[in-house]
Amino acid sequence: MKAFTARELTTAVCAICPEIESRIAGNSKATSERQLWWELSACLLSSQVPYVLAAEAASAIEAHGILHGGDLEGELTDQLITILRSPGGGRSYRFPVARARQLAVTKRRIADQFGTLGSLLTMSESPDAMRHWLVETAPGLGPKQASMFLRNVGVSYELAILDRHVLDYMQLIGLRTVQSRPITTMKQYERDEESMRGHARELGFPVGILDWAIWIVMRVAKRQEEAKI
Repeated sequence: MKAFTARELTTAVCAICPEIESRIAGNSKATSERQLWWELSACLLSSQVPYVLAAEAASAIEAHGILHGGDLEGELTDQLITILRSPGGGRSYRFPVARARQLAVTKRRIADQFGTLGSLLTMSESPDAMRHWLVETAPGLGPKQASMFLRNVGVSYELAILDRHVLDYMQLIGLRTVQSRPITTMKQYERDEESMRGHARELGFPVGILDWAIWIVMRVAKRQEEAKI
């Protein structure tokens, strides 16, 4: 990115962090089991899919109420495939079979070990432990999606969501280089997350707020740069 300096981008990021914090303070947290499952479904379905489409698919699943009773895997998988193949709005979802299976398995495993998703959030010893459990147990849910879920339901703002916009920003400010390896393991994710935490501490914001602001600023900056080409 050549249209903006690292300093300009960091200034813009810091300018909107207080606004994000105020918006979070004014919003009510997801507390019902249905709300929690909508959030988890949207995060799981967002892997390699734009979040807005994943959210629409999660809403279609929620409208049918199939995650809250009845069969926990076999029939549920078939129902999820049917919904994801035609979630509504005239748009299709990209991975209906794979994501349906992953969501059904996730539902069964959470039910088997914790009973409810709400219990998982209250029984785990820490947000980091919750993220590890989700990444290891919920197929299709990587550290980025698990961190986003825990942030969206208000569990923690100390877990970073390292999407491509945040990784591009990290490269611009020198926290990563063009030679940095892609993140393929939890250990690599936590290494880059710790770098972001250090940067967040220097700027005076929780890393889960800072990466949210970075996501907003980088999307706008990239659009403006593309418009100049």
